[in-house]
Amino acid sequence: MKSKMMFVTALLALLLTGATEKLSAQDKAEKKTSNVGLKLNLGLGSQDFTAVQNLEEGDAASLSLGYGVSQRVALWLGLSGGSYRHEDDDQLESGLASVELGVQYKLRPGKKLQPYGKAGLGAFFLNTDETQVTLSGGGVVWGIGAEYRLVRFLSIGAEIYWKDFDYTEQRVGKNGEFNKLARPLQGNSLGFMLNFTLQ
Repeated sequence: MKSKMMFVTALLALLLTGATEKLSAQDKAEKKTSNVGLKLNLGLGSQDFTAVQNLEEGDAASLSLGYGVSQRVALWLGLSGGSYRHEDDDQLESGLASVELGVQYKLRPGKKLQPYGKAGLGAFFLNTDETQVTLSGGGVVWGIGAEYRLVRFLSIGAEIYWKDFDYTEQRVGKNGEFNKLARPLQGNSLGFMLNFTLQ
């Protein structure tokens, strides 16, 4: 009787230990692929413009700080920019910078490969030092992409984005004031970005 009790106790202890280890492994796996919490993203890519803007395609970069509010949804605040030569005068160069606030929605939370869509609002500034003219405006930003979790804290991804905005104000001179343009100038762009995300 005593040996039977010891056997049953040992068997229950073994089963309990196995169940605890399994639950612990599941918790670790969930933590491993969690989207909740702070994130830092560096993006490197290229950007092309509509013909109206008279700007050549060129390199683009972005730096963003994000926070995952759930496994599917993250909020992002980012800066992006680049320098672009003018098509009709390759000696003339303009710098484009933007501040963007967006929402990202992931389709396969918990998986290594996670496709997503995102949308947001942005403020845009196009500055040409040679002419001392700065244009500013605002609009919306759309993107679709996917990221792949390499390790627990690092993901790599690719994204195609579209920025739909107009320049509505202009400043002439470095210390001048922004004045409203008589007619908005189109500032749309299409781009591709390689993203490296720490989370």
